[in-house]
Amino acid sequence: MIKTVLGELMPAPLTGMEIIMVSPSYARHHAPVPHCNLIEGLREGWCQGELSCFGAWCRLDDLTDERDGTSHHRGSMILPSSCSVASKHCVREYKLKMIEKLKIPIVVTAYPELEVESSNITYVSGLSRMLMSFKKGDEKARLKRVMDAVLETAERLKSELEDDPPVLPPIYLKRVIEGEVGDLETCIAPFPVTLKSDGVRVKLPYERFAKDIMDIELVEGKTIGDVADVTPSIDNEILVKIHRESAPGSIVWG
Repeated sequence: MIKTVLGELMPAPLTGMEIIMVSPSYARHHAPVPHCNLIEGLREGWCQGELSCFGAWCRLDDLTDERDGTSHHRGSMILPSSCSVASKHCVREYKLKMIEKLKIPIVVTAYPELEVESSNITYVSGLSRMLMSFKKGDEKARLKRVMDAVLETAERLKSELEDDPPVLPPIYLKRVIEGEVGDLETCIAPFPVTLKSDGVRVKLPYERFAKDIMDIELVEGKTIGDVADVTPSIDNEILVKIHRESAPGSIVWG
């Protein structure tokens, strides 16, 4: 029997990507754009996006908790400039140094044009905190350049996974956990089990539920603890990272 689906198929290029967008500050005298416009674009691509805010002049390399929290995401978009026009010297010598210890892929936006040599940083010029609606003409083009950079970064991450994939699909792990952990029904957080490109995030307290999750049986008598690393996140949630096929001692099912 064939049924007509009364809907529209939409691309979801950022599925499985958990991206945090870090803004310098959200003080009352600071405009919320383009930060809100960018996070809206991420969510339209079915990305699990988060907003975070650090003080305009703080150093990420001095804030261990914030740096670790950012590093738990597969990609990070950071807007280092807190003013509409920042000098090249300011961006290069101060703002970029805030994130130099981060090893994850990063898309950085600021106003001046400059070359960034770091292999994990994609720099997009011409966009900072501006009083624009970002709904028309050149304003939309500025946002599109950032989103294109994010999509290119996501494609690069996906190609790395294709070369050395996880030993089992993250979506399978997600469904198993949702079927076995009854306490997820009482979890008030959105998306209690969040799909990631190399595993899942379970939004339950680590100390109470990590052992139960590690002991969940999969197939052939193997448990989640046999095929994945289960660790706490910075906010005490559960991160489950599936082993890669190339990892020593990894289990590969046919």
